[in-house]
Amino acid sequence: MIAMLNNCETRTIKTICGICNGACGICLELSGGVITSIKGDQDDPFTNGYICPKGKALKELVYAPDRLTKPLKKVAPGEWRDISWEDAFAYIVSKLKELKLNYGPESLAIHVGQTGVRKEFTNYLERFAAVYGTPNCSSAGSHCHISKSMANEITYGILPAADYLNSNCIVLWGYNPANACPPQMNNINKARARGARLIVVDPTVTPAALSADIHLQQRPGSDGALALGMLYVIVNEELYDKNFVAEWTIGFDKLQELVKEYTPEITEKITWVPAAKIVEAARLFAQTSPANISPGISLELQTNGFQTARALAILQAVTGNLDITGGALFVPPAKLSSLEIPIKEAKKPAIGEKEFPVFHKYTKRAQANIYYKSILKGDPYHIKGMIVDGSNPVLTWPNASKVKEALSSLELLLVIDHFMTETGRLADLVLPAATFLGRYELRDASSTYGVQGISLIDKVLEDEGITDWKFWNELARRMGHEEHFPWPNEVDALNFRLKPLGLSYDQLKDNGLGYVYSEKEEKKYEKAGFKTLSGKVEIFSQELADYGFDPLPVYREPGESPLTSPQVAEKYPLILSTGARTIGYYHSRYRNIESLRKLLPEPLLLVHPAKAEEMGICDGETVKVESMRGSIEMKVSFSTKFDPRVIFAPHGWDKANSNILTDSEVLDPVSGFPPDRALLARIVKIEK
Repeated sequence: MIAMLNNCETRTIKTICGICNGACGICLELSGGVITSIKGDQDDPFTNGYICPKGKALKELVYAPDRLTKPLKKVAPGEWRDISWEDAFAYIVSKLKELKLNYGPESLAIHVGQTGVRKEFTNYLERFAAVYGTPNCSSAGSHCHISKSMANEITYGILPAADYLNSNCIVLWGYNPANACPPQMNNINKARARGARLIVVDPTVTPAALSADIHLQQRPGSDGALALGMLYVIVNEELYDKNFVAEWTIGFDKLQELVKEYTPEITEKITWVPAAKIVEAARLFAQTSPANISPGISLELQTNGFQTARALAILQAVTGNLDITGGALFVPPAKLSSLEIPIKEAKKPAIGEKEFPVFHKYTKRAQANIYYKSILKGDPYHIKGMIVDGSNPVLTWPNASKVKEALSSLELLLVIDHFMTETGRLADLVLPAATFLGRYELRDASSTYGVQGISLIDKVLEDEGITDWKFWNELARRMGHEEHFPWPNEVDALNFRLKPLGLSYDQLKDNGLGYVYSEKEEKKYEKAGFKTLSGKVEIFSQELADYGFDPLPVYREPGESPLTSPQVAEKYPLILSTGARTIGYYHSRYRNIESLRKLLPEPLLLVHPAKAEEMGICDGETVKVESMRGSIEMKVSFSTKFDPRVIFAPHGWDKANSNILTDSEVLDPVSGFPPDRALLARIVKIEK
């Protein structure tokens, strides 16, 4: 039974939703310890009462009949039995000791996903990995967010936050906030209402594109060329900020040489975007200040994604839009106490450290996209066990067939989640996880809302699932590492993290709107320089050159491309883009929630009717979608929102897993990110 803390008859509690990145303020009404209603919090300074369908379905999520409530141990394929927490921990400790004794500590990998994002206590799993001795700790950052973050950090020291409310020109590049973070879209609409201009760069017509001043519909995977084409116009017409470029950049002369190849006409041939529109967009962005660019996950999920993110960072820099009101704000996250400790015993490098040294330098994590090579081939050594905390690799990692084969061959697979997942079904042991309402969290508004403020997400319910802190703390204690986990409870652990800010749990609890931990200051680089090796914006990156990578944002075609892979394209003539966000789901989550399932009951392959007619395919017909990795079946839905040469497949569906089609061999050379948004595929009619 899930009960309210300090149970009383009726009570309204304000907290922050942890279902997705939006982190919306919500008001919960509880009666007799049970949630009776959920509303948006009108007093929340960032979301102003907004709540999305996922937030409205929170009651269904918490009380779902298929929520896991007890540890489940596999006794035979497809057969499980309830066991006690004592037996569960005894089993885990025994297996972890066995792995370390037989294969070494690096044979264990620990992966954390986004089960209720903004999970403060997932930091403790990295601490556990260190004391156990494994370098193989990984996260959803293996294929989300980190690539563009690294690109911006290498270029000017930080991933900035877009100041939508005060901007005069907003560029949404491969980013659809209407689905991914609606409160941000609300801020964009407010800016538009007072006259701000909007440029959308996306292969399909998104909600924002419907009202945009300019919509550039690029060929999936060609974003880097488009960015260089815009830079050509800005450089050639001298629309850049000359004073800023002269004083604060390195390598502008080399950029001038690079972009000479990307005239609007040449760029049109590469990207499918009309030359006149490229010129129009470049001029609008460069001549309308302040302006900002929001790069979405889509541009990361390409084989050239890292360099594309670099090109967009440079676009913002040369136009003088860095760290100014309405531009790209430099908002560092709150300085919390570090949980980092040296890794004990590890004598071998993390998986991916050799192949993706820049990724490892900036994340200090393994690259999960190539775990399968270690598990199946022993390259560079064997991973024999894995703990998966709040992730569903079978549905969310590239080349799902290889992922499933690899996970099935492990000697230990432990999954922690709210529900039984496709990955959980392969596990030896599945543990129930607490929802965000059953744990303590923090909301740092820096990256999402561009404000240096921190708020408490207080614990509301006693949940039958285990919290991250409790699991890792208890496991460490039982493994003999209690000296590294000295906090007797979660509040003390939270207070340890808050100490550098001079704050405590009680202070945050008493101030529901949170605390501003640093006052706003523009152009901070004028005092201390940029946080790069040179102290300037590094258009030319010597750091990348030293690692053997392109020091400039050179464009390279996707690993599978109609331009550079004509023989492959002859067999697979369509460009496949997978994994776009939907408002009702979060990656592979919440399809079991009835109200959300009604919004999108089944996966639909989006096909242009002109292409369908050419192939003799009807709207609603089930077809096969094939790539060089495999095939799936999916129902066709007609759409005229994109080029007929492109098709779109959703991700996160068990019966039509689009990651069976995606690639884990040809990855971004810097980040190791997979090319989920730009692959070659074909549609095959199913003969009856």
